[in-house]
This record gives sequence, structure tokens and C-alpha cells, in this order.
Amino acid sequence: MELISTTVEITAFDPDLCRQIQSRLKDLGLLSSDDIDGIYGSPTQNAFAQFKKATNQGDPDKLGPGSAKLLIELKELLGSNGLLSKAQAESIYGRAIQPHQLKDLNDCLNRFGINTPARMRHFLSQTAHESGGLKWMKELASGSAYEGRKDLGNNRPGDGPRYKGAGVIQLTGRSNYQAFSDFIHDPKVMNGVDYVSTTYPFSSAGFWWHRNNMNDLCDRGGSVEQVTKRVNGGIRGLAERKAYYQKACQVIPG
Repeated sequence: MELISTTVEITAFDPDLCRQIQSRLKDLGLLSSDDIDGIYGSPTQNAFAQFKKATNQGDPDKLGPGSAKLLIELKELLGSNGLLSKAQAESIYGRAIQPHQLKDLNDCLNRFGINTPARMRHFLSQTAHESGGLKWMKELASGSAYEGRKDLGNNRPGDGPRYKGAGVIQLTGRSNYQAFSDFIHDPKVMNGVDYVSTTYPFSSAGFWWHRNNMNDLCDRGGSVEQVTKRVNGGIRGLAERKAYYQKACQVIPG
């Protein structure tokens, strides 16, 4: 079955049609690959409701010809709470950003209150450096060095590689993954690095930012060097971080 020419109730979706809808919702950054299963469960219901709301459509329980056409043709989804556009993000990071990444970036900025020029400039410039301009969404090393690290909560065989650095500020270790999982209310975080780096590349970094009171440092007029010392533990890559910061200042005035 192909996406439709008549209106159908959500409950009437057959598995093939449901998979098509799920695939498009994934392309728009509203659903993960793991949720493409042909079952119209709560993850798909929530994602479809977000799609309808973001595109100003009524009746979240129905798919009609108009919404089907829009679902097929829409290339990018930005809600009204988007603080950063695709063009702005790509100007700062210097690399294409995928729809699901842009959605998570804006979710992160809103969820963790990274919503003033000073906060956004520092967050974006630091994550730009740490990720190599979005080139790396997870740690390059195997993670074996973290095996058995009790300070990271790695107390089971395989925890080192499974919970190596994920996201643009590299969430690391079972205990940190568990804390993030509890915060974000998503048990799939504990699947490990691949899930987090794909689903929450920015929100995982925002969680670290929040727990380390980075907004307060930005609000107090913290310099790039001061912010870098808290992020990095030193000043490694300071020149590049400053260059990203200057770019962010141009893109985000105020």
C-alpha cells in the first residue's frame, strides 16, 4: 500500500503503510530507526502528533491526502520553538546538518535553557570544536580503555566500548548514560553509544552542560578560555574554539 488518497483513521493503518509513515517521520528527525516496525505504538503516535502540530494540521488521529502529500514532500521540519535555523547551524559548524540532528539541537537549546546569545555562542563553538565541526558524533577510540572503570560505573564486561564517548561533548561511562537515560526518560539510552550518538548527539551534550552549570558561567561573562577549561580540563584547541566563537558571534548577534 502506498501513502494515501483518502482519509483513514490512524487505527486503520496496516503494517506496510505504517512503515512508510514511520520512515518519513524518521527522515524528519521525529522517530528513530529502531521504531520502524510497522506497529502504530506510542513512539509513532507521538511522532505523528508532532508532525501534525508542527505543520499546523488538525486532527492528529487521521491521515488525509493533504497531510500524506506533505509528509512525502517535506524536507525539513522546524517547530516554532526552533532557536537555530539550518543555515545558521551549518554556517557555524561548517558542515551539513541532518534534519534529525537539527531537531535535537533545537530540543537541546530549549530544554537546557541555552537560549541567550552568550549561552548559544559558547555552546555552539565548544561543540563545534569537540565534534570536529560535526564530523565525529562518537569517540574514535574503541572504548576498551574504559573497561572496568568504576569511577564511570563500568562494572560489567563490555561496558567500556558500549558506553564510550557519545555526542558532541562525548557522554562517557555507564553511570553517566544511566543518569542521562533517567533524565530524558528513554531507557534505550542504555543501548549504548550508537543509539545516543544518533538520537541525542546534542541533548547528551546539553545534559553535561546543565549539570556543570555552564549557563551560569556564560551569564557571568565567561571568556572562551574559561569555558574551555571547564569543558576540556585545559585549553587544548583554544585557538580553534576562539575561531568558532567568532563565527558564532557573527551568526548570532546581540
